Amino acid sequence: MPPKDLFNGYLDGDLSAEQLLTLEDWIAADANNAATFLEWMALQTWTREALQGELLQQVLQETDPVNRLPAPTGVRTARWGWFAVLAASLLIAAMAYSLGTPSRDGVQVAEQSTATPEQAILDAIDESAPEEVDASIVATLTHLDKCKWADNALPLDYGQQLEAGTQIKLNSGVVRVTFESGAEAVLQGPCDFVVDSAMHGTIRSGGVAVTAPKRAYGFRIRSPNAEVIDLGTVFGVNVDASGDSEVHVFSGEVLSRSVDQHDGHEGELTRLTANHALKYNSDAAEPSKIASNGALFARTEPVSVRKADYDFLPDRSGLALWLAADLSARRQDGDGVVAWSDILFGDNVTAEDAFQPQRAAQPKLVANGINGKPALSFNGTNEFLVTTPLETTDNQTIVMVCQFSEAAERPGRKRGGQILNYNGPPHRLVSSTYEPGVLQIGEPLDFGFKPTSLGGKLFAGRLDGKDVSEAEMYSPPIGVGVPVVLVYRYDLDKHLASLWINGELIDQKPALRPAGVTSRKTIGRHGFMKFFFAGDLGELMIFNSALEGDALRDVTGYLSNKYKIELKPQPAA
Repeated sequence: MPPKDLFNGYLDGDLSAEQLLTLEDWIAADANNAATFLEWMALQTWTREALQGELLQQVLQETDPVNRLPAPTGVRTARWGWFAVLAASLLIAAMAYSLGTPSRDGVQVAEQSTATPEQAILDAIDESAPEEVDASIVATLTHLDKCKWADNALPLDYGQQLEAGTQIKLNSGVVRVTFESGAEAVLQGPCDFVVDSAMHGTIRSGGVAVTAPKRAYGFRIRSPNAEVIDLGTVFGVNVDASGDSEVHVFSGEVLSRSVDQHDGHEGELTRLTANHALKYNSDAAEPSKIASNGALFARTEPVSVRKADYDFLPDRSGLALWLAADLSARRQDGDGVVAWSDILFGDNVTAEDAFQPQRAAQPKLVANGINGKPALSFNGTNEFLVTTPLETTDNQTIVMVCQFSEAAERPGRKRGGQILNYNGPPHRLVSSTYEPGVLQIGEPLDFGFKPTSLGGKLFAGRLDGKDVSEAEMYSPPIGVGVPVVLVYRYDLDKHLASLWINGELIDQKPALRPAGVTSRKTIGRHGFMKFFFAGDLGELMIFNSALEGDALRDVTGYLSNKYKIELKPQPAA
């Protein structure tokens, strides 16, 4: 029989450590147990959130919520009776606070701090306050090569985030723009291009080559006399001096149509497939067929890897991000890293590079960072990188090579730093446990914080005013200057999360909530709070799958050999 008393205690936050362990053992013992618990939790969460919605509406309508809210059969009402009776009048304020204030991600400073209450408040403001994020950012400048800007154009920087309406005007050189939707546009001077939105760009003159992944389906490019609508493809648009346009499709297909330069009238849509092209003449009613010519358009080459590196992933499946300090770190003004390029390999076919255009916040590239291999060094106070939006799934395997620096054990540290956080800017307010959670790798943020303890968790949202984290587990303190290969696997399909350090299984916990999301990933700090990593990071891989068996052993073995880190017994499936 399901231990419903433990279920209820878990939901109310009343379980002792021994009871929590009993519940976790019961869930882990059988996949059906995990499913039962997940369904029960979903019912409670849905009911409470539904009641909140109904109660709020009744308060707004100045009705009596207590008499009109019978408890659904079989649903817990603990803490709801007094809430409805005694606090209905406060619900609006409570809801406003919940919706308007970002979750603290499990960080509760006042309960843990030994400082005075006044100092605890100052610490919380300084370290935990969310940063302002410009919601108008729609793209990032992800590549610059020998660029000479037009005389009347504003020069742009590598990694610069672009607002809607940004004009890119080149005399010569090559630029790559990565839109928030995932579409990539490569421009070659001379050209004049406008970033209109995350799903729309305008080429006024010159050429643009576009690669659009599935999540950017419907991405549009408009020229003076034509419009192209992506259907999952690679295509190019070239505009000559007279304003006439050519559309070339290299793979997949697009829809294209004429657009009147004067009154904006749109012609009929034409389906255009791979290796075909059309020319739109301003003085012709219909477009004409022309030969497809890829040589008209610039392309940017992905970061390459040595042939020997291709053998460590037999199936190459599921790879979503691969950053390696020795292969893909780009420096600016000395040792500062302005970009860490994503290595395209296997299933990883789009580059979600990590950037830091602010020089003062750039981590440093250290030639002998980890056992003689290059690594990015983060100072623990203000250095970090942020990727372009990366699509990650419910099943995740995060693999990295890292070590802590002396700054991790500096006196007075009270809260942990993070190496990886899936809630980069603009960060999501995860207010409901129905939403995908936020995976995080690093030290414990607050409760149980010990310098150089290393692990991960899924921040799952808020329930009854409490932060909810799952699959949270950490190693004992590792120490300073000790290189490790970390593997954190979140397997929603099997309802199980696992943590390995140097091949040793540290812990396993239930994985019960969704994690799939398209977001920027923050490297070297928390997504929006000032909890920074103090140490070195040599390599980072993210897989959109739960690696097991030979695939998992091959990845950890490759990193172990590369960084000369001795593994303990190899990870089990």
